[in-house]
Amino acid sequence: MKRVKAPFPRLSRGKGAFTRTRKQVTNCGTRDQAKAAAFGQTRVMRVTVLGASGRTGIHVVRLLRGRGHQVRAGLRSRRRAEEVAGLGAETVVADVTADADDLVEALAGSEVVISAIGAPDPDQASVDLVDRDGVITAIRAAEKAGVSRFVQLSAQFADAPDQGDRLVRSILMAKQISDSVLRRSSLNWTIVRPGTLTDDHPTGHVKVAGHLEPGRVSRADVAAVLVGTLEEPLTQNQGFDVIGGEIPIPSALASWS
Repeated sequence: MKRVKAPFPRLSRGKGAFTRTRKQVTNCGTRDQAKAAAFGQTRVMRVTVLGASGRTGIHVVRLLRGRGHQVRAGLRSRRRAEEVAGLGAETVVADVTADADDLVEALAGSEVVISAIGAPDPDQASVDLVDRDGVITAIRAAEKAGVSRFVQLSAQFADAPDQGDRLVRSILMAKQISDSVLRRSSLNWTIVRPGTLTDDHPTGHVKVAGHLEPGRVSRADVAAVLVGTLEEPLTQNQGFDVIGGEIPIPSALASWS
C-alpha cells in the first residue's frame, strides 16, 4: 500500500485509484455540506467504512454519501474496488488481517470508523482472524490514527454467547472479545447488535433496546442504524440490540433504553 500522509480529503492512491485536486475537493465539500443540511445534520463528517464491499457495508457507504459525509471505503484488496464504484467514496486497502501500520495509515484523517467487517465463512480460524483479532487490530489502529468515534457492527447475543444459537456460538464469542476491547478503549464507541441479518428491502423501522428477544432485521435497516448513531448522542458509549420493528429508526435511536 502506498504511504499516505495527506489529510483525508486529498488522499492519493496507488494504481487503479484516484486523486482529487484542490478545486475538486472544494466543489465536493460544498455539495456534501448541502446534502448534510438537507438531512438536518450539523456538519459533514469524515468516515471510513471497514468491510465496505460487504453486503451490509455497501449499504453503509451509500447512506453516508447520500447524507453528504466524506467517505473512505476500506477494502480488503483493490480487487474489490469495483463493488463500490459509483458510490462517490474514496477507496483504500484496509485489511484488518494484514500489516497493522498500514491500517493506521488507512484510517488517518478519519473522524469516525464504522466497522462492518465479518469472517467470510464460519470456520473457527477465519472467525478468530477477522471477528476477534481483526477487529481488535482495527480498534488499536483507530486509536493510533487519532480517530474519535468507532461504531461496531456486532451480533445479537454477542454480549451473552451462551444464550445464543449453538451454531454461531463461536462467532458470538469472538465478537464478545472484540466488543469488550472496544468498550475499554479510549474511543467514543457504539456497538450495534442486530438479530439475524436478511437481504430484504429496508423498512426504515426497527426495534432497539439493551436486550431483545431473538429476531430478524434487514441489512439495509441495520446500515441505517449504524449511520444514524452518528447523529444521535444517546448512542455514544452504548451497546444495544436491533431487530425489525415498528418504530422509525431516528425515533428508535433517540428513545431506546
